[in-house]
Amino acid sequence: MTPPLENVEAPVPPPAYHRAQARLSPALHIDALTLINTLHLLANCRLAVHLAHRRCPPPLPTGAGGAPRAYSEEPLLLIALLRTLWRLSYQDMHDWLRGWPALALACGLPLDKHGHPRVPCPSQQWKRSHRAGAPLPEALFVLTVLTALRRRLIGARDLIIDSAPILAWRRADPDAAIGHAPAQHPRPLLRVYRVHTLICRGSGLPLFFLLSPANVHDAPLLNPSWRGLCNCIRSVRTLFAWTLPIGV
Repeated sequence: MTPPLENVEAPVPPPAYHRAQARLSPALHIDALTLINTLHLLANCRLAVHLAHRRCPPPLPTGAGGAPRAYSEEPLLLIALLRTLWRLSYQDMHDWLRGWPALALACGLPLDKHGHPRVPCPSQQWKRSHRAGAPLPEALFVLTVLTALRRRLIGARDLIIDSAPILAWRRADPDAAIGHAPAQHPRPLLRVYRVHTLICRGSGLPLFFLLSPANVHDAPLLNPSWRGLCNCIRSVRTLFAWTLPIGV
């Protein structure tokens, strides 16, 4: 395991930082290197990859020919998490890691022959995240909920359910449905999905989520499926107790 790096140099803002500040207020009041070292995100990503591969085996290796893979799943998952937290594009994330070598090393990226960290290009980030599929981010989300339960940031006792629309990738998406758009949208109806999120009422943090077509209401989830969600929370607690010896 790579030892945590000391934050000896000044934090380097991402390339899109000044453009984002012109539009939005700061999303996080902590730099990325401190966040990785404080929450041990690289170790959590390793455990998430381990759990995801146990639930869903990884894709078969490619045949003979071509360059070998230079990046494992763990640093790419961590890079995707940082890109989401700071709302960056693939190119901005690549430039940020190039401009801040300490952050690249903290993400677990390998070194080249000159001793500099190798940074995945934007296309490599997109292709690997597309091939990884849903199990890796899902496992990382479960581990994040477990960590929040362990540190008592959430209690998972007083729960509410809320939903939000997600626009479909294409108009002919067979799994999406026509649903009401948000109030600020100019069109009243859109072809969207709906994310039903189980939220801890005390902290406002999510515990579980379900994705459905837009014409599915929250109310049916409160009957038989509500019991399943509560059982899922209990299974999350059981999984948390099972993963403690691994080093979470």
